[in-house]
Amino acid sequence: MTEHLPIQHPDDCTPEDMMRMAEALFAPNTPVAELERICMTLAHLPTEDAQGLLARFKRSPRAGEVSWLECAIDEGSYLLLTPTNELEEREFLTLKVIEDLSDEIIDLAGRCEEVRLRRDKSEIRLAARVALAEAGKLDADRLDDDRLDIEQDSESLGELAEAMAEREAMIEYLRATITTPRYRSADPCVVRHIHLDGETGPEPASSHR
Repeated sequence: MTEHLPIQHPDDCTPEDMMRMAEALFAPNTPVAELERICMTLAHLPTEDAQGLLARFKRSPRAGEVSWLECAIDEGSYLLLTPTNELEEREFLTLKVIEDLSDEIIDLAGRCEEVRLRRDKSEIRLAARVALAEAGKLDADRLDDDRLDIEQDSESLGELAEAMAEREAMIEYLRATITTPRYRSADPCVVRHIHLDGETGPEPASSHR
């Protein structure tokens, strides 16, 4: 297993350490073993600078020489977002609520499309039946059911739009309450894959403490 550099805690990592690691990562002659040691160290430093440096290295020509770099970046992202106090636990939970609300909006949007399609089809059917009724080929009383279906679908679309707008407003409010800088800029995809105790999934947040 690749070893860390002798830097185990953010407080132990000075700006000079970061500069030396950056220079080594982007130097053409740095041995692969040293690249791996630096990447392993950065992956376990829960700071935005460390994770930013890993992300920059991922775009470099030598990134492919560290075969497990993607895993290191994922691990670093998990550690960076892991709550370390009660406020962060509350704000991380707020991110999970935002995630839930975003999923609900997607579901509601899908239902809107279904109802809108059904209503549009019903309007085409109604137009055909109106023409037939005017030609005396269809009982006009049958049109009432079609009109009622269209009216109900239109009402449903309005209710679904209100439900989406409510959730969007909640997300906007909740985002404004987050004060932890790294949570304000957190990647939703990373948050989605970090699971709290009680959630199903492979990455409980407590496992990174």
